[in-house]
Amino acid sequence: MITTAEAVMSLRPNIEWSMNGNDVEGIIWHTEGVTPLTEAEVAAEIVRLEADADAAVAASAALRASAEAKLSALGLSVEE
Repeated sequence: MITTAEAVMSLRPNIEWSMNGNDVEGIIWHTEGVTPLTEAEVAAEIVRLEADADAAVAASAALRASAEAKLSALGLSVEE
Protein backbone atom coordinates (compact mmCIF):
# COMPACT_ATOMS: atom_id res chain seq x y z
CA MET A 1 0.00 0.00 0.00
CA ILE A 2 1.38 3.36 -1.05
CA THR A 3 1.10 6.11 1.54
CA THR A 4 0.27 9.77 1.10
CA ALA A 5 3.84 10.63 2.10
CA GLU A 6 5.26 8.32 -0.59
CA ALA A 7 3.05 9.94 -3.21
CA VAL A 8 4.10 13.43 -2.11
CA MET A 9 7.78 12.43 -2.27
CA SER A 10 7.22 11.09 -5.77
CA LEU A 11 5.43 14.23 -6.94
CA ARG A 12 7.79 16.71 -5.27
CA PRO A 13 11.25 15.09 -5.13
CA ASN A 14 14.03 17.10 -3.49
CA ILE A 15 11.52 19.45 -1.83
CA GLU A 16 11.52 19.89 1.93
CA TRP A 17 8.15 19.43 3.60
CA SER A 18 6.47 17.98 6.64
CA MET A 19 2.95 16.75 7.22
CA ASN A 20 0.58 16.95 10.16
CA GLY A 21 -1.72 13.95 9.97
CA ASN A 22 -2.05 11.86 6.83
CA ASP A 23 -3.73 14.20 4.38
CA VAL A 24 -2.68 16.81 1.86
CA GLU A 25 -4.21 19.60 3.93
CA GLY A 26 -1.61 18.97 6.62
CA ILE A 27 1.44 19.48 4.38
CA ILE A 28 3.79 22.26 5.37
CA TRP A 29 6.16 23.24 2.55
CA HIS A 30 9.60 24.29 3.80
CA THR A 31 10.88 25.15 0.33
CA GLU A 32 9.74 28.48 -1.05
CA GLY A 33 7.83 28.67 -4.32
CA VAL A 34 6.40 25.17 -4.22
CA THR A 35 2.99 24.76 -5.80
CA PRO A 36 0.81 22.95 -3.23
CA LEU A 37 -0.62 19.58 -4.19
CA THR A 38 -4.30 18.79 -4.40
CA GLU A 39 -5.99 15.72 -2.96
CA ALA A 40 -6.76 14.62 -6.53
CA GLU A 41 -3.09 14.84 -7.58
CA VAL A 42 -1.98 12.78 -4.60
CA ALA A 43 -4.76 10.23 -5.07
CA ALA A 44 -3.83 9.82 -8.75
CA GLU A 45 -0.16 9.38 -7.84
CA ILE A 46 -1.05 6.71 -5.28
CA VAL A 47 -2.98 4.82 -7.98
CA ARG A 48 -0.06 5.18 -10.42
CA LEU A 49 2.55 4.03 -7.89
CA GLU A 50 0.41 1.04 -6.86
CA ALA A 51 -0.04 0.09 -10.53
CA ASP A 52 3.73 0.33 -11.03
CA ALA A 53 4.32 -1.88 -8.00
CA ASP A 54 1.75 -4.43 -9.23
CA ALA A 55 3.36 -4.42 -12.69
CA ALA A 56 6.79 -5.04 -11.16
CA VAL A 57 5.45 -8.03 -9.21
CA ALA A 58 3.78 -9.40 -12.34
CA ALA A 59 6.96 -8.93 -14.39
CA SER A 60 9.00 -10.73 -11.74
CA ALA A 61 6.53 -13.62 -11.70
CA ALA A 62 6.61 -13.81 -15.50
CA LEU A 63 10.43 -13.90 -15.52
CA ARG A 64 10.43 -16.66 -12.92
CA ALA A 65 7.88 -18.68 -14.88
CA SER A 66 9.95 -18.25 -18.04
CA ALA A 67 13.12 -19.35 -16.25
CA GLU A 68 11.36 -22.40 -14.80
CA ALA A 69 10.03 -23.34 -18.25
CA LYS A 70 13.53 -23.09 -19.71
CA LEU A 71 14.95 -25.26 -16.94
CA SER A 72 12.19 -27.80 -17.48
CA ALA A 73 12.91 -27.87 -21.22
CA LEU A 74 16.50 -28.74 -20.34
CA GLY A 75 15.32 -31.52 -18.07
CA LEU A 76 16.24 -29.64 -14.88
CA SER A 77 14.20 -28.69 -11.85
CA VAL A 78 14.29 -25.42 -9.96
CA GLU A 79 16.14 -27.13 -7.14
CA GLU A 80 18.90 -28.26 -9.49
